[in-house]
Amino acid sequence: MNYFEVFGLEPVLNLDINELEKRFHQLSRQYHPDFHTTSLPEERERALQMTALLNDAYRTLREPSRRAEYLVRSRGFEVDPSKVPQALLAQVFEINEEMEELRAARASGDATDVLVEALEGSRAQISRMRADYDNRLQEAFSAWDRLIMDPDSDEKLREQLSRLADIISHSAYIRNMERDIENEVSH
Repeated sequence: MNYFEVFGLEPVLNLDINELEKRFHQLSRQYHPDFHTTSLPEERERALQMTALLNDAYRTLREPSRRAEYLVRSRGFEVDPSKVPQALLAQVFEINEEMEELRAARASGDATDVLVEALEGSRAQISRMRADYDNRLQEAFSAWDRLIMDPDSDEKLREQLSRLADIISHSAYIRNMERDIENEVSH
């Protein structure tokens, strides 16, 4: 049973979070182990398994990027957070050099103000790229949701899943880069 099915939801990416939460609480009460203490051992085990499944499913589906990644992976597509967007290759190389120079300057006791300032500029660029990928991801969510309601769209769904996998991979890479820059700047 996939996470969407656990809650009786269509596999859409723009979920109604209030509805998800409502169903989570209803099912949690139904399967909570405390309500099955006098049940047969098999029923108690099933309640424990369902509680674990509900918690995992809820944690995954309530967060948009985790929800999208789950959907893509559950449909047989891979997400690769180490996949550098082609448009970023030169910039990633430059940012990595900036971070290495900053580490070296810190290690040798040299002044770091100019290097931190340059890295701050790179962080701003990466933040704008992340925002762009967030917008692309939202557009891809909406496209998926339209396609999932069309019973004759199997090929288009596969194409959209591939697009989603690429956007998620690139977005994850950019978020990791943003986190790495933040760690260096705030160090």
